[in-house]
Amino acid sequence: MSSLGKILRKEREKQGRTLKEVSDALNIKQEYLKALEKDTYDDIPGVVFVKGFTRNYGNYLGLDGAALVQKYKGAFAATVPQPDVRPAAVQNKPKKVKKNDAKKKKRQGKWPEITIIAGIVICLLLIIWILV
Repeated sequence: MSSLGKILRKEREKQGRTLKEVSDALNIKQEYLKALEKDTYDDIPGVVFVKGFTRNYGNYLGLDGAALVQKYKGAFAATVPQPDVRPAAVQNKPKKVKKNDAKKKKRQGKWPEITIIAGIVICLLLIIWILV
């Protein structure tokens, strides 16, 4: 059973295409295409990119890109250990009040009082102005 990289490289060489030619046609960096052909997937910035590059590269060469992605998934799932998933413990901790929140509440608490006092002063000044 050939690896995914060997399949891609053999088909490219069979068609007489260079990595530069494929890179230019697909807008995929040559270093990523080399990584695919060498099966060094860690050199590619993420699993999603590996799948997309594999599909596009395979389709470009006239192969079944979706089947190549499935082959990658099968090989990748077998080599990557699955994390041990445990449910998180439920903790009922009181919500901490941040210092900034406390300052905001202090500031907000003073503004209504200042507004009321300013309103009363303005009303008194209007009454005095009308009477005088």
